[in-house]
Amino acid sequence: MRRCLQTIILLGLLLRFAVAAPEAQAGATAGAMGSGPPDLVLRQIHLVEMRGESVLWEVWADQVEMREAEGTGILSRVTNPVVVVLYFNQGQLRCTADRATVDLKTKDVRLDGAVVARSDQGSQLETESVRWLAASRRLVTDRPVTISRGNLVTQGRGMDAETSLERVRIFQNITSYLQPSGAAPGTGRRGASP
Repeated sequence: MRRCLQTIILLGLLLRFAVAAPEAQAGATAGAMGSGPPDLVLRQIHLVEMRGESVLWEVWADQVEMREAEGTGILSRVTNPVVVVLYFNQGQLRCTADRATVDLKTKDVRLDGAVVARSDQGSQLETESVRWLAASRRLVTDRPVTISRGNLVTQGRGMDAETSLERVRIFQNITSYLQPSGAAPGTGRRGASP
């Protein structure tokens, strides 16, 4: 009952922002998950998910499609990237992506398309798709990843990491190299793998 009430309150707050015109709902993005039109389309949204008294995550997006049957909210870029801020005990991880899917039941968040995540501690993750699991507060993916910490760049495929990106486990094809000072990630000479 409490979760149902939270969802109703959240939807009520979302309706205050802007509801898309019916013709925009009928022409929903072709890449969106699910069949048929979404139940609700909102523009220029900011969502906050709480767990008790603490903030779990915040998202900002140009558009969100609510799909009640699938239990998802699909946030997408129209002109600006989707921004997701994941909170943890020591700070936050700020992520940008082309699209984010929020599981309305578990509160998990999946980020897709040009994902870049930066932690308060200075670590950066780049990948095409990553899931954040709310229950364990961990990031997981089976896609290629690049992790940067200062001048150290590590690349590989598949990852399990803390939200802070302080402890990261990469599963396959691991290579690391030192980036020249001041160079953009991915432009340095690769050193020997550890």
